[in-house]
Amino acid sequence: MARRLLIILVGVTLLLDSIVRATNGSTTSVVSAIVTTTSTVALALFAWRPPIATLILSVAAITAAITGTTDSLLVGVVVMGLAAFTCSATVAAVYAVVWVAWLVAIVGRPDSTFQPLGAVIIAFLSLLSLIIGLTIRRQYERAQVLTTQLEEAEREVAEQLRHERDLIADELHDIVAHEITIVALHAAVLERTEDRTTRSQSQTAIREAAVQALTDIRRVLGMVRGEENLTPDRLPSPDGLPGTIAVVTKELEQAGIEVTVDVPDDVRLPSASMVALIRVIRESGTNVLKHATGARHVRIALRVERGWARLEFSDDSPPARTAGLPTSGYGIMRLQERFRLFGGSFRAARGPQGWVVSASLPLES
Repeated sequence: MARRLLIILVGVTLLLDSIVRATNGSTTSVVSAIVTTTSTVALALFAWRPPIATLILSVAAITAAITGTTDSLLVGVVVMGLAAFTCSATVAAVYAVVWVAWLVAIVGRPDSTFQPLGAVIIAFLSLLSLIIGLTIRRQYERAQVLTTQLEEAEREVAEQLRHERDLIADELHDIVAHEITIVALHAAVLERTEDRTTRSQSQTAIREAAVQALTDIRRVLGMVRGEENLTPDRLPSPDGLPGTIAVVTKELEQAGIEVTVDVPDDVRLPSASMVALIRVIRESGTNVLKHATGARHVRIALRVERGWARLEFSDDSPPARTAGLPTSGYGIMRLQERFRLFGGSFRAARGPQGWVVSASLPLES
């Protein structure tokens, strides 16, 4: 819309200039008319191609200097500021040199009627136009820099928020998928059996899982309120890897599943690697309870060698046997993302004897 109005304004200006030239009774040279018309049209071209408009005006100024035309000096003053604002320093400098040469040529002509005071005024206005153009350009560039910095800051904030949401979602998933799974499974056991020992074990498991769920929920609330640090290195288990294996082993054995653990006694791993392996063990244990109800044996094996940690969690569950609990696939997806970021690998697939979860990651990134 603005460009259309500019074209209309230029057309009206050219029409009025033609009418004035035709009716003022004075003799107007063809060169003067061409220079004036070219300057007016070139001014409109600033809305699309400022460097080209500046070069056209430079040619018009050279022509005016050679022929002694002074009609467009004020246009040249305006262009000085426009060139400083819209064009590169080189193009603006070229135009400034051409314009100064034009003014000097006009003043220095033997037949010139241009007064020195007028030249001084024109030069002052030109300098003022240049300063205004440079000031606006500087403010515009500063605004651009601030806009870029603001967008970058917003992206960083959004990324941080996304990262924190992922961490909180991981914690909620661990609570819902783990403790609540245990509660649901043992609640089902209570419905099916009258054996006092079995019922007592299930009631104990439900009570412990519920207490642990409440503890974890309080911890997540602390994370949301900012009372607990949100970092990828925060261990999801206060006992680390040995404690996690012990808890998962106990839960599986309460479900009637024998567990074999093949893990070195003194495992020293970076904190981030330890967190990743702990999450694999917790997620795998939960999936066995939820989706591998026919399993009778689980093996947890960890090897640390040649700068890599390799974990395997396998069971002997038959196909198409589940506990009937819903699944989202969120835990596996997040583990795949985590190990990909670490430069490692994660795979969960059914083998000949049952499900096998394999995870490996380098100990040094």
